[in-house]
Amino acid sequence: MGRGVGKGKVILFGEHFVVHGAPAIAAGIQNAAIVEIKKAEKNNIITKQKVVPELSLDAIQKVLDVMGVKDKYNVYLEGDLPTYGGLGSSAAFCVGLVRAVAEEKGIVLTDEEVNRYAYEGEKAFHGNPSGIDNVMATYGGIILFRKSRGESFFEKINPGKQLDIVIGFTGKLSATRKMIEKVKKFKEEDEFQWTQLMDQVSDLVFRGRNAIEKGKIEEIGKLINENQVLLSEIGVSDELNNEMVKIMLDAGALGAKLTGGGGGGCCIALVRDKIAAQGVMMALKKKKFESFATRIG
Repeated sequence: MGRGVGKGKVILFGEHFVVHGAPAIAAGIQNAAIVEIKKAEKNNIITKQKVVPELSLDAIQKVLDVMGVKDKYNVYLEGDLPTYGGLGSSAAFCVGLVRAVAEEKGIVLTDEEVNRYAYEGEKAFHGNPSGIDNVMATYGGIILFRKSRGESFFEKINPGKQLDIVIGFTGKLSATRKMIEKVKKFKEEDEFQWTQLMDQVSDLVFRGRNAIEKGKIEEIGKLINENQVLLSEIGVSDELNNEMVKIMLDAGALGAKLTGGGGGGCCIALVRDKIAAQGVMMALKKKKFESFATRIG
């Protein structure tokens, strides 16, 4: 028996642009994937969550290979982290799995090793992942992340206060790869505008870090709205994302935007407190959207 936990995440600022070298800010949320393992004759994934079994089994094998483990396992996925919409669930699963295998084998791993092994598992789901999800699933907290020449760099941000957010699901799975291709095409067709947008995003991310460190939630909300405008400009915010963002803002959110790949998936709303979160969730429920409240920082 072995057990491990991996945290979920949201992107507060900079998704898509981060792929091309701009900085981004990601934040761990309270929701997590809990993974338990028991030895078996072959690898199995057992869960009530929506998963793609082939990808999960591939990830399990990749993790076992990189850890040098020859045994096979029944892998049980539980926890309160939904497996939809860009919340880092696959990375959280891989991190939980690495920790569960380490516990079962009596191996002591550093967080850096957990992160490295989980990244191999992430490749089963995303081919060439940015690395941000496994970092968040391993370490949690709030980080400024940047990728340069194939290397990933991240620094911790110490928030001035905890942030209450609502995460809403559009009901449509995010077509991340498709959206990445769309952004690449946008960049190729208008290099000049793209360069301007990259500068705007970089400036926005650093203003965002400053606001988070000082606990200025109104300012964070304003910047979240600015980021949503930029995501709309590059064509990754679809009708459902736009509708959800409007509902969240009309219900009193300080800021709202898509999080992750776009083209559906999830949106986040920054709210003043837990009572405000209830108001946003009720407004979403009226329009038949699923949502839940959580905290970051």
